[in-house]
Amino acid sequence: MKGDVILRDRLQFTLDANGNLPVNYGRIDLSDYVNVVRDEGLHIKEIFYELRGGPVTNTCVFDPVISQAGTSFAALQLFATTTAYEDANDVGIGSPNVLNQLTMCTRRESSGAAGALWECQEHFRGVPDFHPEGFTVITDLLIGIACDNMTTYSDATVEIDVMIVAEPKKVTKDDLEKMLAQATDL
Repeated sequence: MKGDVILRDRLQFTLDANGNLPVNYGRIDLSDYVNVVRDEGLHIKEIFYELRGGPVTNTCVFDPVISQAGTSFAALQLFATTTAYEDANDVGIGSPNVLNQLTMCTRRESSGAAGALWECQEHFRGVPDFHPEGFTVITDLLIGIACDNMTTYSDATVEIDVMIVAEPKKVTKDDLEKMLAQATDL
């Protein structure tokens, strides 16, 4: 739409030898658009993610089977927030200041036999799902990621491309009060 800005960034996170990563954050610098003294905010309409990297050589396509044989369940959680949560277990669709959330998981059937079936699920809840009118921010944005047993990506660096569609906005006293209420509403 007219007046929208498109912001892009690429973040990198490295998993440990077991494919685990406790909650870790990348910061999206919005200082060109937000300034509380000048009543400037950024009204975020949507955030898109593209996971990149892994065991491919010619493309950046992310393998959605995030665990290998010997691992019965693996999970990834990716989210945008203005609050730095200490533990990704505290982040869900009812968490204050969470703009969106992507979860991926791979589950292997329990038989463990050769040719075992894998089930991969991906759930994305975007800004319009959580905040249908958009979400106004007056600070930088944090992109959080946490992983359990992502053995496909053990000791690997995962890249996340982030694209934000937003509109600069004058922030009023009422807007600030709503933000404060949102932050404490549980």
